Amino acid sequence: MPKLEPMSALPVVTLHQWQPARDPRDNLEEIRGVVQGALAAGSNLVVFPEYSSSFAPGGPSADSQGESLKGEWVAAVRLLSHETGVTIVVGCLRAEPGEVKLRNTMLALSQGEVVARADKLHLYDAFGGRESEAVLAGKIDSPQLFSWEGLRIGMMACYDLRFPEVTRRLVDAGATAIIVPAQWASGEHKAAHWDALLQARAIEGQVFVIAVDQPAPHSVGFSQVIDPWGRSILRLGEGTETSRVGVDRRVIDEVRLANPMAQARRFRVIQDD
Repeated sequence: MPKLEPMSALPVVTLHQWQPARDPRDNLEEIRGVVQGALAAGSNLVVFPEYSSSFAPGGPSADSQGESLKGEWVAAVRLLSHETGVTIVVGCLRAEPGEVKLRNTMLALSQGEVVARADKLHLYDAFGGRESEAVLAGKIDSPQLFSWEGLRIGMMACYDLRFPEVTRRLVDAGATAIIVPAQWASGEHKAAHWDALLQARAIEGQVFVIAVDQPAPHSVGFSQVIDPWGRSILRLGEGTETSRVGVDRRVIDEVRLANPMAQARRFRVIQDD
């Protein structure tokens, strides 16, 4: 087994656990400051939570402000990625012409372009939440992946984590890491579910899982990076916090060599439109 390099020699991902405001302009300033700080610390991937464009406690509603992919807010984040060279992942409430409801969209932006997009597939109509009242579920189509430092990264949003077939489709498409922006609502057993599901998705997919939640009290916090062995190599607390960690992609090869699950697998995910 190769000797692993120190974190300073590894590509570094930054997690920003924070509760966005309702006003997208305020959130843009927060994002800009965090990205610039990450760049100064040697990190070139920054991940923000679900609803990074606009958030109000209780989730999206009919008066939530949506952002077009061709609008000013997305253009500003694109420009920030171009100016800094940092890849940025944000959750965005997306407005499309002709649609009354919004889309809950995860965006990856790099070098001034949107390099991947993932709409939330499973809406949070659970534990008293009714996300479907204001949001449309994403269409099931081919997963979009993006590259970062030798990894192929897929994205999913929050409640999608409870459905293992979402991870499996991303892995089948070639993902070696999965980013999960979330607003994992607080409540009984919710923190335990968050930890268990993140770990399970990393182990069964043999991938890195990079999950960024909003902080307490509306969410559970505990953003983390989990490696393909299921080990949490970075775990934040419950409050607002920014932290970073080096990611060694050689762990993926190590795990898949020791446990060749892909060759042993006998079932495939059947797409249900």
